[in-house]
Amino acid sequence: MSSHPNSLKNLKPFFDTQKAQAAQRNSVIARKANKAAREKLRISVEDWQTFKKDVVEDNDMTSLDVLKVLMHKALSEDDFDTAADLAKSLAEFESPKLARIDQTTKELSVDDMSDDEINEALKGFASDTEDA
Repeated sequence: MSSHPNSLKNLKPFFDTQKAQAAQRNSVIARKANKAAREKLRISVEDWQTFKKDVVEDNDMTSLDVLKVLMHKALSEDDFDTAADLAKSLAEFESPKLARIDQTTKELSVDDMSDDEINEALKGFASDTEDA
C-alpha cells in the first residue's frame, strides 16, 4: 500500500539545530525586553504614586493639567510624536478656533400667521442677531 503524498509521514521536522538555537536566542531577547518594559512600568507607577502624593492631593488638577504633565513626560523621554499629539489636544482648549461661535436656530411656522405677524417676527429675528 502506498502512502498519500500529503501524509503526516512525509512531513519533515521544521527545527534543526541552527533554527532551534536561533529561536532560543530570540526567546532570550524577548524575555529581556519584557523584563525591561515591566521594570520601566513599575518605575512609572512609583513616579505616579509620588507625583500623586506630592501634587495631586495638594492641588485640584484638571484634565488639562494631566495632559500638560503627560506632554512634559513625553518630551523628557524624547517621544516627540506623543508630545505633539498631546500639544494638539491642549491647543484646542487653550485657544479655541475663532470660527467656532454659538449659533441658535429658531423655527417658526408661518402657516397660521398673517403678513403683518410674519414681518414682526422677522424684525424680532433681525434684532436678535444684531444683539449677538
